[in-house]
This record gives sequence, C-alpha cells and structure tokens, in this order.
Amino acid sequence: MAHANLQLELLTPTGTALPLREGESQPRVSVEVTSVEAPGLLGRVGVLPDHVPFITPVKPGVVRFRDGVIERQIAVGAGFLEVTADGRVVVLTERAVDGSKVNKADVTAALKHCEARLGKEYGPIDAVDHAKLVDERGWLEAQLQAAAAG
Repeated sequence: MAHANLQLELLTPTGTALPLREGESQPRVSVEVTSVEAPGLLGRVGVLPDHVPFITPVKPGVVRFRDGVIERQIAVGAGFLEVTADGRVVVLTERAVDGSKVNKADVTAALKHCEARLGKEYGPIDAVDHAKLVDERGWLEAQLQAAAAG
C-alpha cells in the first residue's frame, strides 16, 4: 500500500527524543514526516515514503526531518535505524538532543578538551580510551552541526 508520509520515532534509553511542538506539554512517541535523513556508517541515509524495509547502523551525526513546516535537526549518538513496511522509521540511539537546545559554548569547550586528549596532550591513551574519545568527539561535533543548522 502506498504511504504519503512516514511515521518517525526517535528513541533513547530514557524515552522519546522528539522535540515538543509549540503549545505541547507531553512528549510525542512519533511524528508524521515526508522524509528522514540520518548519518549511516557509509554516508547519509535518505528515507522517503514506500522505501524498502531495512535496518542499518547509525553513527553520531544529525537526523533531519520536516515536522509540519519546521525543519528539525536532532543530534544523535550511535545506534540503529529501521524502516518498516508500514512506513515507520525508528531511530534507536544512545543519546539525542534537539539542535535548538544545544549549549554551543559548553559543547565547544568539551570538544576542545576531547581533541586535546586525542592529541595525547594529557599523555598516552589505550585503544579502549581512544575509541571512547572518538565516539565522544563524533557526538560533540553532531551537536554543533545540529545547532548550526537550526
């Protein structure tokens, strides 16, 4: 059956991460959108109505979608994106924040600290710490990208 729109769900371990619309007081579980763009491991993933079902990993980056007349930019951490046959797009991520809620000064300071640690200004780091710092850097950069776009 042809679908005119998609139902987007953006979920974290603490619940839905969809931003509230003007006048809303309760979080939404899903939002009707015309398209979704997400950061896949091999590049940006675009989803339109009637897309074939699939599941793919998501890396830290920005999920973009149109919520009514508002273009939304949500920074997300690592996770997964699933497109279902019934027109649902589910993003499961460890963390997410609306670009309009990002404190640019705090995130920029944290990014500088993270890059200094990756640059070994604080001494050598092992492979596990390096991987954690690379992930953290991706998350911080995603927040700044979402904030700049919104």
